[in-house]
Amino acid sequence: MAAPILILGTHAFAEEVADLIAQVDGRELAGFVENQDRARCRGPLLGLPVHWVDDIASLAADHEVLCAIGTTARRTYVEHVEGLGFRFATLVHPTATIAPSATLGAGCVVSAGVIVGAHTTISEQVILNRGVLVGHHTKIGRYVTVSPGANIAGLVSVADGAYIAMGATVLDRRILGAGSLVAAGSLVTRDVPANTEVRGSPARVVREDVNGR
Repeated sequence: MAAPILILGTHAFAEEVADLIAQVDGRELAGFVENQDRARCRGPLLGLPVHWVDDIASLAADHEVLCAIGTTARRTYVEHVEGLGFRFATLVHPTATIAPSATLGAGCVVSAGVIVGAHTTISEQVILNRGVLVGHHTKIGRYVTVSPGANIAGLVSVADGAYIAMGATVLDRRILGAGSLVAAGSLVTRDVPANTEVRGSPARVVREDVNGR
């Protein structure tokens, strides 16, 4: 049986990921880990212990972790816990469909109804939320968040730390730069520069110097 999982995070998305773990055969949730508000460690969450991040190093030998923070700012937390010696789980909901030729990196959360096409690469620490569609031969970089109902076509490149909001559509062969942000419901018909927010249909630049979300 696989190692029990500790969830990094204690807010609403952490509770959603806890439900996902409960629906995956052979995976067990052991508790939660907090890194900002020590007061959240005073009592249980969903009946399970909440650990302070600096107190968990002794659990690294027989636990895996999974980050349940929806923003792309989760990178700092993940790197902290990696430094403590933890291995990251990869979680795939049983209703998700992953093409046999696709690959998933460590720390990915693949939620209900997700479809990942052929020869697609999903890098480490990517969140594919409910109902996300990812086309063939697409590459998604590290720490990317793809929100519910988003549709990414084939041969797309999404760089590290990009954030694609709910219901957005990215047409084929587009490039989304590192730290870019695609607003909810937007239709991306052109490449998006790094650290740039686009919105609308077709999507247009509305802000620069952003860093994901």
